[in-house]
Amino acid sequence: MMSPSPISTRVSRRVALGATGTGVLAALTACAGSIRPLADGSASSPASGSASASPSASASASPSASASASASASSSKSYKGFVKFDNFEKKGEYVPATAAQKAQNVPKPLVPANMNEQSIDGIYAFIGYWLASFNYLLMTGDPEPLQKAESTDILTEYQNLTAAYENNLGWLYGADTPVTLELISNLPQKISGSRIRYDWLGYMRYSTDIKVHTEGVSPDEPFMEDSSQDLTKVGVEYKDGKWIMLTDEDGSSGPGSASKSSSV
Repeated sequence: MMSPSPISTRVSRRVALGATGTGVLAALTACAGSIRPLADGSASSPASGSASASPSASASASPSASASASASASSSKSYKGFVKFDNFEKKGEYVPATAAQKAQNVPKPLVPANMNEQSIDGIYAFIGYWLASFNYLLMTGDPEPLQKAESTDILTEYQNLTAAYENNLGWLYGADTPVTLELISNLPQKISGSRIRYDWLGYMRYSTDIKVHTEGVSPDEPFMEDSSQDLTKVGVEYKDGKWIMLTDEDGSSGPGSASKSSSV
């Protein structure tokens, strides 16, 4: 299966059951089953004590995130650690989802001012926005923010997930942030070649607190079966004035192709 981004946004064939009955459960749990990093950078790793970090500690697109990738940040700074993002539109009081109801007034990610800058800061802002938008999609079924960071072809894979939410047939609950990303290097590595490409290594973690509620189906099922973490290679390219996520087919890099330079 092609992996269109560090977290695969392609839903498995179970989604074809449709957004009714067990089809809703399939549409939601398929997200967990198909989330995986880019193939040439993936490697399983035992879960660490921080694998289930709270939203405030692992501020990867959580409404409670404590820092942002600001336009004034220097590319000489270290971005090592959990990806942080705090640029949200907030309307009304945020009410977390439960087994009885969907989340209400979920803060919506807004495009950072520097997301399209050809700089390390721009890369970090783009990754933060992408991850925030992906988590927002999982918690609301709304693909609108992600449309600014993903292709239309990728987004069509989530039509059944969106339908499940829109028709109150199923939703996720248990945590604000289903997916987090911890970068393990201070800066990304520039990939040799004529194109402006970078790889950034990190650990992708999936919350084991998240459950899938489906109307008419009991009991609720876990979104992820275990607390494993994946070594992930986040590949990005600067093209047509903006950053885009690389896919397996793009071949972000091969062994030994990354240079030590991080300048843009």
